[in-house]
Amino acid sequence: MDVAALAGSLKALAADLPLPAFDAADAHFEAAQTELKEASRESNAEVGLHKLGAARERLDAARLRLGEVAEALDDYLAAIGAGTGPAAATAPAAGVPAAAPPPVDPRRWWTDRVNELCDRSGDAEPEKVPPTRLFNELLKAAGEGNADAYCKRLRDAGPETGVKLPGLAWPLVRSLAAEHLGRNPNASDVPVLRDKCVAKVRALVPKAEPLHVAEALASACTLGVGTGEDAARTAAIGPVLVAAMHRLPRQGPQDEHPKTERRA
Repeated sequence: MDVAALAGSLKALAADLPLPAFDAADAHFEAAQTELKEASRESNAEVGLHKLGAARERLDAARLRLGEVAEALDDYLAAIGAGTGPAAATAPAAGVPAAAPPPVDPRRWWTDRVNELCDRSGDAEPEKVPPTRLFNELLKAAGEGNADAYCKRLRDAGPETGVKLPGLAWPLVRSLAAEHLGRNPNASDVPVLRDKCVAKVRALVPKAEPLHVAEALASACTLGVGTGEDAARTAAIGPVLVAAMHRLPRQGPQDEHPKTERRA
């Protein structure tokens, strides 16, 4: 291969480096981080901000390495006398403005995660609703067993409202558990309650595993601090878990001493 052919191959390789994709990904991360920070001000639930920050750090490191690759290609092309470099090869022609990047949808991660959890598809139709109204609409859909409506309501609400759902759900879960058991629930009740509710929860949120339902019950019944770092999953489980608990029969406290029969 002659120098000209080698230079052409290297320029083509440099042009394929996905630097713009890294910029677009970082813009998505930044938008999501801004929205989560806003939501976290009104919710005690863990919304995964530090994990998102760690992901941005890894993205920055990868972008730095890719920039070093592009710079090394530039240096090599200059060394062999073809020093236009990949930047010149891929720059827009004079007077032609560069294409604007596509608009960033800060809710995309929420839409994709809710679709995944509910085993559904579709784009969000953003709707600004108060958390209590959203909660009641989700309870209605859960009570009717309407998985499509449940997913759509949650998807359309977006993360800012969605992350507030556990704060509404957990007190009700604890209260319903107490009514069912005839006493305040504790950690030892979680496995039994999980087994009674998991099928109803998974009918609307198929990707909610039994472990996730147990974590939600533990958080509600033992006054825990959260159910992990998946904000969308925690939000999706809350209302349908309330609906499932509402269907459990009430069983009063058992007599401590069995009655003895009178002898005739």
